[in-house]
Amino acid sequence: MPGEEEVQPGKDGGKKKGGMKSMMMTAFISMIMAFLVLYLAGPMVLGSNKAEKTAQSQKTETVKQRIPITAVLIGAGSNQTFVLKGARDVAVVDSLVFKVGSDACRAAIADDKPLIMDALMKIFISKTKAELATPAGLELLKNQIKEAVELITGCSGNDGVIEVYLYIKAFASTE
Repeated sequence: MPGEEEVQPGKDGGKKKGGMKSMMMTAFISMIMAFLVLYLAGPMVLGSNKAEKTAQSQKTETVKQRIPITAVLIGAGSNQTFVLKGARDVAVVDSLVFKVGSDACRAAIADDKPLIMDALMKIFISKTKAELATPAGLELLKNQIKEAVELITGCSGNDGVIEVYLYIKAFASTE
């Protein structure tokens, strides 16, 4: 027809301009989707440095934790005797050792040994052989010793007595 121009079809069938826009838009959306996937799921798939940070913080906490210090009040083989209730029996203590949280507490135990020994004497004289021959009685005794030592030394909590190791070798009669 006269006045009308014929459109020559291109390689894509006459949709040259529209096809290029469509491809650009698809590529742009694909790039955005890939970025979002990597941003959101990447740390799970590729791993993250959170585990590394956790391991480093655990190492730091381990360094911050104090190593218990040994404080010896009655050395092994000393066989220190304590009179029990009624003055008919004695407890023969082979050793009494403390795990403490600070050098200051260890030094205070060494400095205050006479006061601590006096407190031990008062604790033992309130006990009978039957009380000390049970696990519950021994635990009570250890707790009372711990409290007495903390009171005398002024060290408590993480700096004070952490554990009491007591070895009663025997009970003997004084009669």
